[in-house]
Amino acid sequence: MKTLQRSQRKITLEQIQQLDEDMAGLCANCGHEQFGCEPDAEAYKCEACYERAVYGPHWWLMTGKVK
Repeated sequence: MKTLQRSQRKITLEQIQQLDEDMAGLCANCGHEQFGCEPDAEAYKCEACYERAVYGPHWWLMTGKVK
Protein backbone atom coordinates (compact mmCIF):
# COMPACT_ATOMS: atom_id res chain seq x y z
CA MET A 1 0.00 0.00 0.00
CA LYS A 2 1.44 3.35 -1.03
CA THR A 3 1.37 6.10 1.59
CA LEU A 4 0.66 9.73 0.80
CA GLN A 5 3.28 12.40 1.14
CA ARG A 6 2.85 14.43 4.33
CA SER A 7 1.89 17.50 2.33
CA GLN A 8 -0.88 15.55 0.54
CA ARG A 9 -2.58 13.82 3.48
CA LYS A 10 -5.77 15.50 4.69
CA ILE A 11 -8.28 14.44 7.32
CA THR A 12 -11.92 15.22 7.95
CA LEU A 13 -13.28 17.45 10.69
CA GLU A 14 -14.91 14.37 12.21
CA GLN A 15 -11.50 12.65 12.40
CA ILE A 16 -10.03 15.73 14.08
CA GLN A 17 -12.82 15.75 16.66
CA GLN A 18 -12.32 12.03 17.36
CA LEU A 19 -8.55 12.44 17.73
CA ASP A 20 -9.12 15.31 20.15
CA GLU A 21 -11.56 13.27 22.25
CA ASP A 22 -9.21 10.25 22.28
CA MET A 23 -6.06 12.30 23.07
CA ALA A 24 -4.55 10.85 19.91
CA GLY A 25 -2.49 11.97 16.95
CA LEU A 26 -2.36 10.81 13.35
CA CYS A 27 0.74 9.79 11.43
CA ALA A 28 1.05 11.85 8.25
CA ASN A 29 3.24 9.13 6.76
CA CYS A 30 1.29 5.89 7.30
CA GLY A 31 -2.06 7.03 8.76
CA HIS A 32 -1.62 5.22 12.10
CA GLU A 33 -3.72 6.64 14.95
CA GLN A 34 -1.47 6.97 17.99
CA PHE A 35 -2.82 7.48 21.49
CA GLY A 36 -1.24 9.57 24.24
CA CYS A 37 -0.46 12.61 22.11
CA GLU A 38 -0.83 16.27 22.99
CA PRO A 39 -3.42 18.13 20.88
CA ASP A 40 -0.65 20.25 19.35
CA ALA A 41 1.78 17.34 18.89
CA GLU A 42 4.26 17.88 16.09
CA ALA A 43 6.61 15.29 14.61
CA TYR A 44 6.19 12.63 17.31
CA LYS A 45 7.70 9.24 16.46
CA CYS A 46 5.13 6.84 14.99
CA GLU A 47 4.76 3.47 16.71
CA ALA A 48 3.90 1.82 13.39
CA CYS A 49 6.36 3.20 10.81
CA TYR A 50 8.91 4.81 13.18
CA GLU A 51 8.93 8.09 11.24
CA ARG A 52 8.68 11.39 13.10
CA ALA A 53 5.34 12.14 11.47
CA VAL A 54 2.64 12.00 14.16
CA TYR A 55 0.69 15.23 14.55
CA GLY A 56 -2.09 16.15 16.97
CA PRO A 57 -5.55 17.34 15.93
CA HIS A 58 -4.80 21.02 16.57
CA TRP A 59 -1.79 20.83 14.23
CA TRP A 60 -4.01 19.45 11.45
CA LEU A 61 -6.43 22.36 11.95
CA MET A 62 -3.71 25.04 12.13
CA THR A 63 -2.10 23.88 8.90
CA GLY A 64 -5.37 23.69 6.96
CA LYS A 65 -5.06 19.94 6.24
CA VAL A 66 -8.84 19.41 6.56
CA LYS A 67 -10.95 18.01 3.71
